[in-house]
Amino acid sequence: MKIIAPLLFLLFLLIVQPCVAIREGTATAEIFMKRYERSEDFGRLALWHEAAAECLKRISVPMNEIAYDYYKRHGYTTWAARANKEAREIQEKYQYHRKRAKIAWQKSETPEPVLNAERENIAKFIAMWLPHYPDRFYEFGIYPTFFRIQRMRAEREGNYVKALQLEADAMEMCAAQYERIPIAYGLGNYEKHLKAYQAYASHLRDLAQQNPKTLPPEVNGGKQILDSLAVQTNASQLAAGVILQIAKSDAQVKAALVGQNGVHAYPSFQGFAWIVSFSNHSRGVIAIVIISEKTAEVLDMF
Repeated sequence: MKIIAPLLFLLFLLIVQPCVAIREGTATAEIFMKRYERSEDFGRLALWHEAAAECLKRISVPMNEIAYDYYKRHGYTTWAARANKEAREIQEKYQYHRKRAKIAWQKSETPEPVLNAERENIAKFIAMWLPHYPDRFYEFGIYPTFFRIQRMRAEREGNYVKALQLEADAMEMCAAQYERIPIAYGLGNYEKHLKAYQAYASHLRDLAQQNPKTLPPEVNGGKQILDSLAVQTNASQLAAGVILQIAKSDAQVKAALVGQNGVHAYPSFQGFAWIVSFSNHSRGVIAIVIISEKTAEVLDMF
């Protein structure tokens, strides 16, 4: 049985490799592709290939462009070259999913009502992923891999003006992600995020102009903005603990976990269904379970 990369491993990649981070929506879509490829439901398989392509177009492309423009504008040539390479990889992956969708459509016999229901699921899935990265801007991706490192370097040199400017740049980039991803797609209530990050970036630039001799505490204020502005959209009616119990009670999961030590379970809501990944250090992924949000039943297991 082909093993799908564990969500824990994906989380690690989110921290160390921005180019992988911005494709996690597409990687998660591949779990649903696996399901419908195995059942030879080519219509829904085609829809999920299209969903993966849509995630790349709506999330990966603008995030890459925002980062590339920043690197190029500020003279980070190595980082700009990396972003340029990443842009080509994104386009290759986009074309791959479009091609696979076309092939699947040619084989499809899936009834239209089933397709329409799956389109609704995919719309919820994409709506969950659109704000995913700006909402977690300070946790992984470009902030810890670039801005935090540059800021620490500036602080070690005693260049507090540069440290403030870098933090302001980061906030403006977070604002740009909100503007070009969830807001551009039409998701509501994110304009206040855009304005809040822009306003605080301006405040930090004002502080930088004062040429401070120490780093003011306001420099870390961006990390607290989301706590007061978070928008809960398309939330699950089921708690993660309930989902874990359902997954662990499944006969196939129990059989897969027999004899396994140090197993960790990671539930993740995908807008219309839950994915639970079971893994440990010795085997990596042991099982991945898809659970329906509506019925709270196990839909499939890998």
